[in-house]
Amino acid sequence: MERIRPKNIFPFHKTKLRIPLFEVDLGQGVYHGNYFHLFEVARDDFFRAIGFPYKDFMARKLHLAVAQLACAYYKPLGYDDIVIVKTGISSIKSRSIEIIQQILSNDHICTQAEFAMVCVGFDGKVSKLPMEFVERADKWLKGC
Repeated sequence: MERIRPKNIFPFHKTKLRIPLFEVDLGQGVYHGNYFHLFEVARDDFFRAIGFPYKDFMARKLHLAVAQLACAYYKPLGYDDIVIVKTGISSIKSRSIEIIQQILSNDHICTQAEFAMVCVGFDGKVSKLPMEFVERADKWLKGC
């Protein structure tokens, strides 16, 4: 498997978080699967920041399903660490979006994930992304 290299794709939206105790395992580090909770919180914050909160997808009976994911862990995180989760769009198409996220501690990338997400209706069928979402994402990309 090819190793994911840290990327400096800009612009990024930044979300500041503190690692809660419930994300930490017996080894006193964040359990590998729990990093995705942090990514999810930051993506939600990002969508809200561009003016299209995730609840707007749900109101349209849509959601973003993860179709492909790559994640690399560079440095462990622990309880009470203050981190910045950077969220950016690397690609957006009519039915899908690719999002790159990085978790940083002390300005060092600790974890990076790349999500390929597809817009899916509550009926399970692939759907177009809402035009309002695409417009706001494009506006955010051009404004940064």
